[in-house]
Amino acid sequence: MFCCLGRKKRDNNEMEKKNSKKEMVERFILQNCKSNDEDSFDESIDKSNMIIIDYDNNQYEKKPWSGIQWQMIIQTKNLNQIELDELKRNIRFGILCNLRPATWFWITDIKNTQMKKHTSNIYQKLKSCESQYDSQIFKCIKQLDKKYNDLVFDILRAYANYDVEIGFIKGIDQIIEYLVQQLDPEQYINLDYSFNQFNRMCDFYEQMVFWMTIHILFHLNYRRILKQNVSFIETEKFSNTLMPSINSLIQQLNVKISELIEVPLLFFFQKQLKKEDFNRLFDVFLFEGESILLQILLKFLKISEDLVCQFQAEADLKIFLNQTLIPYGISKIEKINQKLMNFLL
Repeated sequence: MFCCLGRKKRDNNEMEKKNSKKEMVERFILQNCKSNDEDSFDESIDKSNMIIIDYDNNQYEKKPWSGIQWQMIIQTKNLNQIELDELKRNIRFGILCNLRPATWFWITDIKNTQMKKHTSNIYQKLKSCESQYDSQIFKCIKQLDKKYNDLVFDILRAYANYDVEIGFIKGIDQIIEYLVQQLDPEQYINLDYSFNQFNRMCDFYEQMVFWMTIHILFHLNYRRILKQNVSFIETEKFSNTLMPSINSLIQQLNVKISELIEVPLLFFFQKQLKKEDFNRLFDVFLFEGESILLQILLKFLKISEDLVCQFQAEADLKIFLNQTLIPYGISKIEKINQKLMNFLL
C-alpha cells in the first residue's frame, strides 16, 4: 500500500514538473514572438505585431511570422484554420530554410488529403511492382544525380503504377529529383533544427516526396500541363494582361507564346533563377500553383518590354526568352536597388 502511495506521489511530482516545464516553454515562445521595438505607433494598434510601410500616410502592415510562430502554427493548427490571405502573405515573405521541409508538408496538406485516402502501405506496394515504364525510367535516371538514382527510380515507378493513364512522361522526373534533393534529411543535420517534426518524419522521407509529387501533378494541375504540353499562358485571361506591344509582336510573328516558351513555366524559372531564389518561388508555387508563375512571367516581360519588342525574327525572340529574359530582368531590378524576390512577390 505504502509503495503504491509512494509511486503515486512520485507520479504526481513528475506530472507537476512536466506541466511547469511546459508552461515555461510556452511563456518563452510567446515572449520571443513579440518584437523588441519600443517605438509607439498608435495606442489602438498592437505595436509588437506591426511594421510601418508608409510613414507619410500612417499605414501599417502585420509583421511576417517568425520562425517560432511558424513552428507553433504547424504544430497546433490545420491548414483550414488559418485565414487564406494571411497564410499567402506569410509564405510570400519567405520560409526559413530549416523549416522548409515541414512547412511544405503542412501547406500541401497531403497528410489530410492524399495520405488519408489510401492504406498506409500503398507506396511500398506501388514501388515493389514492376511497371511497363521501367526501361524508360531507367534510361531517364542515368542523366540525374547518381546519389539519388535508386530513390528517384522507386518514386517514378510508384507513380507510374499509381497513375495508369499517364504512367511516365518527361517532366515528372525533374519534379521528383528536385523534391528529393530539397527534402533530403542529410542537408539538415548540421543546422540548428529546433523544430524536430521533420526529424521524426525522416523515415517517411521517400513517401513524402511521392505524395508531394501527387499534389503537384493532380492538385496543381501539372499532370495536364505535362501530358498535353499545354500551359495557362494560352488562356484568354493571360492574353488580356499581356502588354499590348508584346501581344502585337506575337500576332505579327504569327506564333503562340506557348511556342516561344520551350518548357513548362516551373522548369523555365528553375533553369534561369539562382537556386535560393527558385526555392523561394517554389514555396509560393506549392500553395498558389501556376498563377504565381504567370504573374512573375508578366513582370519580367514588362520590365524587358522595350528590348522584347525590338526582335523581328521568331528564332531570335525564342532564344532571348528562354536564355536571357530572366537574367536581363534581374539586372534591371538590381539597378533600382530592389531585392529580386521582394520585387517579384
